[in-house]
Amino acid sequence: MKRLFFILYSLFISVALSLAQKNPKPGYIVTNTGDTIRGIIDFRTNDILSKKCEFWANGESESKTYNPGEIESFRFDHNGKYFVTRRLNVYGDPQLYFAEFMVQGKMNLYCVTDKYAEYFFFEREDGEMAQFTNRSLISSSSIQEEINNQQEKKEQYGKVKILLKDSWNAVQDMNVTDLSRKKLVNVVRDYHKDVCTDGSSCMVYEYKPESDRVKTHLKAFAGYTYYLKENTDKQNLDENYSGSAFDFGLGVEIDIERLMKGGSLELGVSYSPKAKFEHDVLVRGGLEPSHTVYEKGRVAYAFGMVKRFGSGKILPLVRGGGFYVLNFGNKETRYYRDNIYEWEWDNTKHYGLYLGAGIQMAVGKHFARMHGDWYKSLESSDIGNMMRWGVTAEFVL
Repeated sequence: MKRLFFILYSLFISVALSLAQKNPKPGYIVTNTGDTIRGIIDFRTNDILSKKCEFWANGESESKTYNPGEIESFRFDHNGKYFVTRRLNVYGDPQLYFAEFMVQGKMNLYCVTDKYAEYFFFEREDGEMAQFTNRSLISSSSIQEEINNQQEKKEQYGKVKILLKDSWNAVQDMNVTDLSRKKLVNVVRDYHKDVCTDGSSCMVYEYKPESDRVKTHLKAFAGYTYYLKENTDKQNLDENYSGSAFDFGLGVEIDIERLMKGGSLELGVSYSPKAKFEHDVLVRGGLEPSHTVYEKGRVAYAFGMVKRFGSGKILPLVRGGGFYVLNFGNKETRYYRDNIYEWEWDNTKHYGLYLGAGIQMAVGKHFARMHGDWYKSLESSDIGNMMRWGVTAEFVL
């Protein structure tokens, strides 16, 4: 059964991704002959954009994919990202890339990105070039590899400072504790300000950080849930509890438009006040049914993905992910004839998957949602063996 749920969740992710491979944004390309053609560009991750540009010219329904060298450059509108064809030595063998053009002046700054690192290239006006690499922590598979990466970074750091030697401010700006994209842009700007003496040559193109900014949304939600199946770790009857409960919570959502059009990652924490679940069952060997009440509250954590479809004010959506539940205040009371039996026990916990679908409606700059969801625990024992359906309303800032 657990394998089935993992297969269903994997299928959900695969379908969502297969339906979300385009993220069109207005922009233009510049051909190798210098002609500018306006249209739509597929706005993907920096890694993908360094290798290809998928472009729809205005008035055309079919796209054309350009590789580095087949066009001179492309850029997104509204001072968006700007990529130019450059032959760069990223992995030890010079190749053509669409390099992100971050700063242009007496010192140019380019960047090529892959899944694990950003490769920055400082190009002085006379053609001299130095490279600086920012690698992610997961790029090192061993301690020795991490040592090698640190040694590489130290050597590159020194070479970049030598290239910047004509500007004291730029050299001082190269602080090894902060070498973010924004910081490196400021380093090159300061170099240009110090070195440039000809007013006609002081035109500097600046990378706009807004085009890289990830949109994050806060949200509040409330829901109603009906439990089709609920067991306890003290239960010794064959029946499952059923019943309903309310919950409410807060969450955060992060857009992943460049990976998936209409996609976002969600993280939420919900609280469900203490609720009662009841059933009547005939005890083995008993003379009449017993009435049993199970009481508990819940705190649940959920992490998953939301995929919206289409454009407009009202959009359909699907969602899915995993959850972790902490049950507290567990108490079971059984009434049988004239006797009352009570059990109380410590907090219990379980985890599982959820899938859902619903609609989203724009409300000014914000939006509201209504969705129905199915939750199923993946515990191998009866402890926390839960299945439920829920309806939730969200308001997202």
